[in-house]
Parts: sequence; structure tokens; C-alpha cells
Amino acid sequence: MQIVNNKTENPLKYYREKTGEFDPNELSLKSGVQFDGKKFHLNVMGRPVSMQWPELICHYEDDGKETSSSIIILMTRLVMYGVLSPSSGKMLSYIEIPWGAHYFKAFKGRCLDRLSGTYGHNAKKLASDGAAIGAKEVEGGDCTIEFDFIPGLTVRASVWEGDEEFPANSQITFSDNFLTAFAAEEIAVVGDTFMNALKGRW
Repeated sequence: MQIVNNKTENPLKYYREKTGEFDPNELSLKSGVQFDGKKFHLNVMGRPVSMQWPELICHYEDDGKETSSSIIILMTRLVMYGVLSPSSGKMLSYIEIPWGAHYFKAFKGRCLDRLSGTYGHNAKKLASDGAAIGAKEVEGGDCTIEFDFIPGLTVRASVWEGDEEFPANSQITFSDNFLTAFAAEEIAVVGDTFMNALKGRW
């Protein structure tokens, strides 16, 4: 597999060097991600994904295509260091996440500005595009969608349309159990990844 992005190259290299330090069966018990003896299995935005261990190569099981490097990193991070735990029902903005304030400028540019720039003049299109990732429209803003990025890990994305007086605005919130699954850096990658999926770039 060719890796062409420095944002993913170094993390993938690091994780692949670390796999020998872990027992995948123990990782499965700790993280809650299913392991069949050769691969980890997880649904990502409604699509089944398998990750070969220890090579850390991910494919969608529905069409056999290789996933993006970002999904490999997120799945690897989850099985190595994260835990799938229940949510209390609380949703958190990125700035409320530990270290989220530190990374907020990058998150705003990569995710919030992109969301409002894409849907700020046609908010309802967010609902139709969201159907591709299993999202449902819920109350909030001019359009708000909600979906499970991974089963039990809920994302809510809202858009307010702009007009002559006010620019378009957006918000993305995450169920509080994201905190046991990922660090702030990976949660920003979640935002990037679902934005790509909304535009059909899986």
C-alpha cells in the first residue's frame, strides 16, 4: 500500500512497528472490537470493515476495497489504546474535549469551516448526503444529522445557512464515550473522515 500523506505516513509507520508488542486477543477483550484470529472487524459509518493483524491493512467487506489511511489509523488507535464504552447521553463540542481547545483552530478549518462552506447555502442537502453514511435528520439548526461513526459512538453535525447579514455557521458534537475510544487528534480525524464520506470519498 502506498501512503502519500505525511499526516498518515508517520502514524501508520509507528503503529505497524508497535503491533508485535500486543496480543490481539487481549486487545479485543479490552477494546470491545471483534477479532477472529486474523482480522479485527468493525462497522464504520454503517459499512463493515476488517483489519488484518499485524499488517494493519483494512478493507470494506461489502465491496473488498481498501479503506483510507485515516480509517486504518482510527481503527488501529481504537484496538491498541481505546475502549468502546457506553455513553451517558451527553454530546460534547470539540472544544469541550480534553486538549480540544489546543487543536481547535485546526479542527475548525478542517471540519467546521468545511461543513458550513459545503452546506451553508443549501442546508437540506446535508440530510440527503448524510443518508449515504446512515445518518438521520434530527432537530437543530437549519439542518442537523446524527449517525454512529462506530456503533455507539454518535456524531451530530448541524448547519445554519448564511444570508446577507450573517455568514453560514456549523457545529459538530460527539457523544461523550468518544473520550474512551480516541484522543483529541483522532477525533479531529473522525471529522475529516465523515466529511469525505458525505461527498462520496470513502
